[in-house]
Amino acid sequence: MKKYFTLVSSILGATTYLYLIANTYVSTGEGLSFTTFFLWAFLAWISAVTTFKQKSNALVPTIYAFGSSTISILLFAKGKVVWTGFDTFIAVLVLLCMALWMIKGSKWALVMSVLASLIANIPFIIMTWRAPEMSPIVANFGFFGANFLWFLAGEKWTLQDKLYGASGTFGCSLLLIPWFLK
Repeated sequence: MKKYFTLVSSILGATTYLYLIANTYVSTGEGLSFTTFFLWAFLAWISAVTTFKQKSNALVPTIYAFGSSTISILLFAKGKVVWTGFDTFIAVLVLLCMALWMIKGSKWALVMSVLASLIANIPFIIMTWRAPEMSPIVANFGFFGANFLWFLAGEKWTLQDKLYGASGTFGCSLLLIPWFLK
């Protein structure tokens, strides 16, 4: 059953990112930022590599890393390069992840990258709570499903097997709740 959850969560995560990539490609990219997606991609790459280094399945974080990287490239090509104070804060968290990785190892870098990803989503969560109709409900449901199934697919109750899926499920649930409250 866990292999089925792994397969379905990976397909759902990839399909959701393909949907976002297509939307980004055909749109003007208004309201999106290269910097934000670049930093999200960096955090996803850290999560993917550190999960892999701990001999756990890193497929969904890798899919998210490729997806965010692709969207950041599209946004860069569209000239949507904006740097905010919050981006500076997230960049510091990325550097902290890298430092923890070198000093404490991949487990600490994984924990910090997951925490940083949740923090990086705070502006998006706030925007969704203020105006749910501005938030991509299809993508939010897709990521929620992929993260929840990824959590279920984890082999053991270890950080490397459960943390990424659990935090993604929590973060995405905060993006879905406003839709049901309006």
